[in-house]
Amino acid sequence: MGRVAKVSGTNRSLITGYIVLTLMDRDGRVLLKRAKEFNSFVKNFLAMLERMLKGYDTVYADLYKLNDVTPVQLLDGTEYVPQLYPGSVQGQEAYGWAHGYRVDADAGDKLLERNEPTDWGIIVGSDYSPTTINMYSLISPYPHGRGAGYMNYMSTEVSEPEFDGSYVKIVIRRLIANESDTTQQVGEVGLIVRELYTWKKWLIAREAIDPPIQMPPRSILDVTIVIAGLLAPYNIYYVSDYSTGFESSSRATV
Repeated sequence: MGRVAKVSGTNRSLITGYIVLTLMDRDGRVLLKRAKEFNSFVKNFLAMLERMLKGYDTVYADLYKLNDVTPVQLLDGTEYVPQLYPGSVQGQEAYGWAHGYRVDADAGDKLLERNEPTDWGIIVGSDYSPTTINMYSLISPYPHGRGAGYMNYMSTEVSEPEFDGSYVKIVIRRLIANESDTTQQVGEVGLIVRELYTWKKWLIAREAIDPPIQMPPRSILDVTIVIAGLLAPYNIYYVSDYSTGFESSSRATV
């Protein structure tokens, strides 16, 4: 066993996050760097989480044929039907029905080559109105492309979980290029998940960027989202076994 380290802190749990936006010119020189909290998960996120915890797909096969989704019972007794992201298509039944979601989208060109949509992963738009809990799409998203009104989306990457002694964090990152001949404004960043195989997509978080970022022609925007969960009530130990590379947390008995 490599080490056993006791983590101190208040007896509470917390999920938090932040977003870092780095604007670079075509040669990689940094023009602007901005960081802010990322805490704008919308109602669809909790609806997705509820389905995951129950071990269901967000849509059943029979309901899916009606292009419908299963309503979620909210705490106030009302029902909420998760809203599909515009452009969602019916699933590929040849692949069967699978649990799970993904946000690690390929680069836009690769998706287009396979005749698949590019509107998932990290997507940006021009509008910077405040986010509301009921949003299910970006207000003015840029589709994938290279002219005015488009952005060239590289792949969305998701890191392995990292543990720093107090937090477990994951990093979601995408490079986005303005390859048009005009300056284009980025005022909203969306995090959109895609169901495995069904290709239904949900906006789960939207961060308004105010003031918006002005992307000059041929510039690149690095969007990095960090989501972290606190693991540090005072009576939790961190255990690391160097021989196997296994890391875990376990509650202390003393």
